[in-house]
Amino acid sequence: NLSIPEIASLNAISSSTWIEYAKLIGETGVDGIELNFYHIPSDFNKDAKEIEDEQIEIVKAIKQNISIPVSVKLSPNYSNVLNFIKKLDSVGVNAFVLFNSFFQPNIDITSEKHIKSFNLSNEGDYKESLRYAGLLFGNINADICSSHGIFTGTDVIKLLLSGSSCVQIVSTIYKNGFSQIGNI
Repeated sequence: NLSIPEIASLNAISSSTWIEYAKLIGETGVDGIELNFYHIPSDFNKDAKEIEDEQIEIVKAIKQNISIPVSVKLSPNYSNVLNFIKKLDSVGVNAFVLFNSFFQPNIDITSEKHIKSFNLSNEGDYKESLRYAGLLFGNINADICSSHGIFTGTDVIKLLLSGSSCVQIVSTIYKNGFSQIGNI
């Protein structure tokens, strides 16, 4: 048993699997679920509105099928991330995590094969989260959680002052160990 809330993280591809897995996760006893939305364009004929509308419908269906809080972790690469967040906020998203770090492709030129890379964020990468937390603060009902490149207590304070309710730290723990939590 944990003494802190446990929030499950979900990545899926199709609408049906988003909903199916969210239901299953909701039955585990976790305190909340984080939906990691990310869309890699592969269809030249699909416009941004279609992609966003599909993701909004996924959130609506998940909210109808589970009773735990739902957060959405986003990429900053939407046409207008503020507008998209406002739309998601209107369908009841409880929190937004700003922003996701993604695995990026690479090629080993000697073997001519794909390299699986694990891309950690770097100190100071939080600035985009800082900007959007400030822009969103007071304009949506959901909480704002900043992520990406948060390494120090000073970083945390800046993000809280900008309007974030909380922060996520990952790369600093990978790079500096669990003791970094106490340092922050």
